[in-house]
Amino acid sequence: MIKQFRKELKDSDYKKHQFKSFILFAAGVVVFTLIAGFLFRQSPDLRPTGRADIASDFPEGAWFNTVEPLSLYDQIKGHVVVVLFNDFNTLSDLEDLNDFGQLNSIFHDQSVICLVVSAGREPATTDSLVSQWQIDFPVLADPDSLAMRAFGIRALPGVLVIDAKGRVAARYYEDWQNISLEAVIQDLLNQGVDTRSLATEKYIPQP
Repeated sequence: MIKQFRKELKDSDYKKHQFKSFILFAAGVVVFTLIAGFLFRQSPDLRPTGRADIASDFPEGAWFNTVEPLSLYDQIKGHVVVVLFNDFNTLSDLEDLNDFGQLNSIFHDQSVICLVVSAGREPATTDSLVSQWQIDFPVLADPDSLAMRAFGIRALPGVLVIDAKGRVAARYYEDWQNISLEAVIQDLLNQGVDTRSLATEKYIPQP
């Protein structure tokens, strides 16, 4: 009987230890959740978008080659929007920019807006970049990578394509030049016409 009592006492102590451990673990989880929630509230609400999600809008920032900040839900609503994200640190980035410029020329008279996000670049540096590289389409300086986060861009260079309904249609990265973007854009234009979501008049940014 004594042996049985000792065994039951041991089992009881073990269960108490398990219960205490569970309580401590649960308390730790609650504290961590509260801290994480507090920190999250301190950051801008820029939920990364997935493919086919409604795209976030551009964050506030310094724009170049346009007299007003551009918005997917205002000036360029109903347009197919193509965005090149780049930090412009190498000569190959100049080739990306030239190819992007050709794409812009192809659709110059259609409801397509091509623009550049200068990733990790301060406004002053972006201003010099726009001048030196002779960029003639709208450019947004993104020193804190807020635009990258908002649109779910994970690497540079990156190309984001948004359809006329403001949905993310595609994201491409280093291999974007191997993709027939012209065909992708034309398909989205056709969809925009079919669904009557395409803007009937192209917005022309005023430099």
